[in-house]
Amino acid sequence: MSLLYIILLFTQFLLPPTDAFDSSANTNIAVYWGQNSAGTQESLATYCESSDADIFLLSFLNQFPTLGLNFANACSDTFSDGLLHCTQIAEDIETCQSLGKKVLLSLGGASGSYLFSDDSQAETFAQTLWDTFGEGTGASERPFDSAVVDGFDFDIENNNEVGYSALATKLRTLFAEGTKQYYLSAAPQCPYPDASVGDLLENADIDFAFIQFYNNYCSVSGQFNWDTWLTYAQTVSPNKNIKLFLGLPGSASAAGSGYISDTSLLESTIADIASSSSFGGIALWDASQAFSNELNGEPYVEILKNLLTSASQTATTTVASSKTSAASTSSASTSQKKTTQSTTSTQSKSKVTLSPTASSAIKTSITQTTKTLTSSTKTKSSLGTTTTESTLNSVAITSMKTTLSSQITSAALVTPQTTTTSIVSSASLQTAITSTLSPATKSSSVVSLQTATTSKLSPTTTSTSSGSTSSDSTARTLAKELNAQYAAGKLNGKSTCTEGEIACSADGKFAVCDHSAWVYMECASGTTCYAYDSGDSVYTQCNFSYLESNYF
Repeated sequence: MSLLYIILLFTQFLLPPTDAFDSSANTNIAVYWGQNSAGTQESLATYCESSDADIFLLSFLNQFPTLGLNFANACSDTFSDGLLHCTQIAEDIETCQSLGKKVLLSLGGASGSYLFSDDSQAETFAQTLWDTFGEGTGASERPFDSAVVDGFDFDIENNNEVGYSALATKLRTLFAEGTKQYYLSAAPQCPYPDASVGDLLENADIDFAFIQFYNNYCSVSGQFNWDTWLTYAQTVSPNKNIKLFLGLPGSASAAGSGYISDTSLLESTIADIASSSSFGGIALWDASQAFSNELNGEPYVEILKNLLTSASQTATTTVASSKTSAASTSSASTSQKKTTQSTTSTQSKSKVTLSPTASSAIKTSITQTTKTLTSSTKTKSSLGTTTTESTLNSVAITSMKTTLSSQITSAALVTPQTTTTSIVSSASLQTAITSTLSPATKSSSVVSLQTATTSKLSPTTTSTSSGSTSSDSTARTLAKELNAQYAAGKLNGKSTCTEGEIACSADGKFAVCDHSAWVYMECASGTTCYAYDSGDSVYTQCNFSYLESNYF
């Protein structure tokens, strides 16, 4: 054996992977793999060869504490007792890890048989996980042979929180015995707190939260409650360095709702949330969808990775330029300018979100003429990015595109629809607005208005808003009955509670039954606990306070 060969063989074990994983980055993409939801699932190693994904979540360990795995078409061999024995996945795990990827085993899933009777059973199961999939030695059967996963993900969706905080805490003590860094993650639904992993997120040290902003009322396209989760990360989570991931479907067929094909919306959303130190990246369901779905010939996962990278670079450049004392700094990549204008007239397109104190919400896209302004505007050119900071003193609105969601009477709700209306002195919609302006992105201004709003709706022949005075649906009636029960302090209406049962306290706290006793959790700022309906289903969770009156 030549000396050169020996040196090469030796150094391949010394040199770190070229794409080493950085858990503190805000450009990571996590993808679930194993359920073949698109019907075109490739091997785990094939996806790991891409530079567009960083964390792979093997889905799922869907039966426990008695172990049961399901990886769709990826594994069918079993041990004598029926537990899957996945030699190819085992090889792929080690291949992925050699490429700098992290591979976590996801527990739960939307369908499965998993439940803990108490914390003690969950703590015992932690040892089972460690022995079977980690560095423990107490298991006679290892589905992934000698391959060792990099941690565990909690995708619990059965509305039963019992044991998971204890399980995570016990796993942390076992991780300390290991030879590498291990991670714990959770995949809550976006309504806060999550009915299945809310207790886990509040009481255990979790590294990543893959928040599912799909198949829910809260999504990027509407009632996006990222700020609620940001408050959780900064004030509630035991791990103040927890990373929040924007959870999205990988394609239109990956979820019932929440998929975003509008790259402009994706770009602006990522730009808005990426500046927080709590932001970690994007989580996708699932690999088979995100890699095969293409927009203009480019894989969806690649588009998202590029948007994350671009947003991260922009944020870094902005921070660097803000540290300079010069009034104006310019280079081929970035320039920043602060200007005060005494008399200026410009025309721009602005997105306006009204947060009314009454039970109405108006999302408006307007064309406006502004005078005497100081605004913050980012524009892109061939030279790079320019940021101008200004403040707007007066706004003359000439046209408005409005989406209305407003309560007309105590019984009539306007269904959100969109119409374009010219605003003149005799306009049918008259609104008194006190505005505070936020910076804009690109060539448009993004304005956040906090208002005391009085809306006068006078239907005309061109109006597309429609009201309904029909009786409540069965689901709405049930939600109102539950809220009356909660308001009276009756919780579930019984003298006892069953494990995992949920309710609301009279003062708006989220309540979960744990060991036959109610445990109370504060809702995040701007939210309170109540029952609400969506379609034919009724949910009890923390939801936006300004919507609460609709369900009483």
